Amino acid sequence: MTSATAKGDIEGSSFRNLLFFLLLYLVGSPFLKPYPSLAILMHSSLLVVLFFAVYTVQKKKKERSFAIVLLLPLLVFYWLALHGIVSLSRIGSNLFFVLYFGLLVYSYIRQMMNVRRVTTNLLYATFCLYLIIGLFWGSLYMLLQDVHPGSYGGGMLDNVQGHSFHIFNYFSMVTLTTLGYGDITPRTPGAAALCQMEAIIGQFFTAVLVAWLVGMHIFDRQRRREEIR
Repeated sequence: MTSATAKGDIEGSSFRNLLFFLLLYLVGSPFLKPYPSLAILMHSSLLVVLFFAVYTVQKKKKERSFAIVLLLPLLVFYWLALHGIVSLSRIGSNLFFVLYFGLLVYSYIRQMMNVRRVTTNLLYATFCLYLIIGLFWGSLYMLLQDVHPGSYGGGMLDNVQGHSFHIFNYFSMVTLTTLGYGDITPRTPGAAALCQMEAIIGQFFTAVLVAWLVGMHIFDRQRRREEIR
């Protein structure tokens, strides 16, 4: 099939939009944290990411409905945690972040498994998947830190005030890419186990992704040449 949109291709601009706001949040919002007057922009950028992520989830098997169902209590707990209204709201917020990002990872993998050729939208989707994996593990780290304080330590965590989401997102991305700067370190066996699993997944993801994309691209080119003949 040589039409512009083949069966199984990822259509629309949902992943492109999500990628833009993901990068804007991850790169831009940490610069706003030192300024309390701009905190609303920092939190709003995260909410925009969560909102646009809904449109990247498939409608099949009610996956998008599940995403909306998870997003609603997530927003409630996140707001309660920001204002410290309920004592366990922070843990509840982190738990729903884990569930929400986990659903996104599951949905993206399912969509990518049905793709049969390399397209721009597929590249957007793979990039989004990689970043969402980082956010998923960052939520796990933050949840573990809240449930068992002291699971992680280091200079970046000293005198942390307010929400530490950006710090654990940074730690997660560093671990996912196996950079390991050492400014944040696990202090318990459970925390270390999560770190090693993310490092393994990060290496596995990169190796498999490159091989899969290259193999699919070569196969698609060969198939098109045979069709022309």
